[in-house]
Amino acid sequence: MDPTPVPVSVVSTRKTLAIQANGSVGGYLQHNLIGSGHQGPEMMTRIIMSLKSGIQEEIEWALTSLSQISCTSPSLVNFEKTPYLAHELIGYFIKPFQMMLEKKDSIITQGEMSLSLDSLLSLRNLAQDLVNQQYLSQLKTLKKHLIEVLKIFVHWFYVGDVRSHHLTRFHNQFREGLNYLIDLLEPLSCYYVDNTKNDPLFNQLLFASLHTKDKYLLINIMRILSHLLFIKDTTTKPTEGDNNNNDDEKQQEELEEELSKTPNNCIDAIEEVHLENIVFFLLIADNELSVATLEFLKQYLSSEALHPSYPTSVKDSQAYRLKKLLQIKSSRAIYQTLIKELPILMVSNLSLNDPSKIPDMPPLSLTKRSQYISVPTVLPSLSKQLYDIIVKFPEPLRATTWLRCCYEPFSKANEANVISDSSDVIPGEVTQISLWKAYEKQFEEVWQTSKTQANPEWPPLLPAVDFIKNVNSAFPNSEAMVVNLNPESMEQQPKKKFIIKGIQPRQFVVNIDIGNYEALRQKPTPNSDSTLNADSKILPIGHIDIDKFQHNLNNISDALLAHSSRLRKDSKEVTPINLISHDLLDYIISEVLDNTESDELQDLFRLYNSHWLPDLIYSNPSLIENGLVNSKWLKYLL
Repeated sequence: MDPTPVPVSVVSTRKTLAIQANGSVGGYLQHNLIGSGHQGPEMMTRIIMSLKSGIQEEIEWALTSLSQISCTSPSLVNFEKTPYLAHELIGYFIKPFQMMLEKKDSIITQGEMSLSLDSLLSLRNLAQDLVNQQYLSQLKTLKKHLIEVLKIFVHWFYVGDVRSHHLTRFHNQFREGLNYLIDLLEPLSCYYVDNTKNDPLFNQLLFASLHTKDKYLLINIMRILSHLLFIKDTTTKPTEGDNNNNDDEKQQEELEEELSKTPNNCIDAIEEVHLENIVFFLLIADNELSVATLEFLKQYLSSEALHPSYPTSVKDSQAYRLKKLLQIKSSRAIYQTLIKELPILMVSNLSLNDPSKIPDMPPLSLTKRSQYISVPTVLPSLSKQLYDIIVKFPEPLRATTWLRCCYEPFSKANEANVISDSSDVIPGEVTQISLWKAYEKQFEEVWQTSKTQANPEWPPLLPAVDFIKNVNSAFPNSEAMVVNLNPESMEQQPKKKFIIKGIQPRQFVVNIDIGNYEALRQKPTPNSDSTLNADSKILPIGHIDIDKFQHNLNNISDALLAHSSRLRKDSKEVTPINLISHDLLDYIISEVLDNTESDELQDLFRLYNSHWLPDLIYSNPSLIENGLVNSKWLKYLL
């Protein structure tokens, strides 16, 4: 029979103590265990101790905790008081990328890359604090490492060269890391001033701006580029404390001053292809992208960095860059984009009056305004140029054209405004004989030459009977009539007078088009004639109802001003897009249009804006009143 284990009964101290929870032993264990009631070290002390321990699990916990604190309570971390944390974060962030530079791609682990991203995220969040970003900006090694990592990311995403197959597993983490890196550079770049033309950070970002399709990245890249264009303020005077500097510092300052005399600023690394790419972002309807683009353009044009061609003149350097930006000497593509988009952005998202809904100007109530108010006694003659044209017309076209150029239609609406100075001349009628004689006299050369040697280019005159019949064709509202004149005595028979009713001689000859138009246009009825005041028959010549006109005009002006008077530059409605667009447009107009004799540049500005901007200004006068539009621009629009 096989042996089997036999249970042995023993006394369990743990069980006994648990049973005696209310006894003296239980109370002793509860209150006197080592560390009982002690909260332990503070969170930041615990993190520092974990980083110093060298234990991988502790390090991972510390870096993960730091990334959480940087998001929730960034004020707990102060790099000036705990520089150890800053250097540790930088060290773990750069570790896998240093291995890439050393061609050790194959031994990089997923854990090392995760710790690198946690460290970069912590740096990115903590750099939003002013104290921390000032501290980090002074670390030259950090800028060097940031440039190295940026080169790796730019090469990976935008160069398209052969990639290491060992790193393809980190593609998504590289994408995340690039976003963190750009976010970290944005506040730090404010402190990187006087960058040279060959500055690697500036040039890498310029290259990335040409190739990235990520809106978030693009906006931050343009902000960083704007920051990197900053230069030192040379007008700042030294304080008393500066006089205590030692000789080495003075020599260093003198050396920097000497180097600054040779223009070598990163602003001149920007080529036309970069400017075109950036300016064309204004064509995208996105406010964030527009603000970033406008801020970059403003910084580019206002920079006081000297150009190598103008080493002693800030103004000439700025003028050179303005012409370069606008491509004045080449395609002018950027110029056309800016003068088209800046006025639109200048008034975008503002509550303005719609020009199409503004009432028209009040109609004028006028009578005929002319010093020639009587019927002329002498018929005007054709000018030589007009005569040479009409004389070659075939009949009856020649007679019709001559009649319309030298005579005008007459209606009852004109009767009150015409005064006859002669009893022989009656407004609105001419005698048939005088009409024929005037026609015969005008073309005397035609019938005189026909007796000797006819000119083949001059058709013969229309016979008198046919000429009189043709008057009604020339003036459809005219009528040939026979009137009886009152006899001088009762014994005499009344004489007959053959007249044409409905026409009268003109004061001046008109051209053929005007004559045809006036002869054939439809006459308004007395009830529908809105151009004449109802009391026009008793009004003096040239009368204007000033009070009525001014009253209507004031009503329209008051309505416009009442709606738009709230719009001011300092109002919340006015955004940086409106203000920066105004500043850029004003600068371009004052420096280019006001100082050039080229009509082409002015015509381009008028082409893109004359069809809408004057109407908008008329509908919203507060745009000029509050300085959102410069009144001097109107001379290029009208």
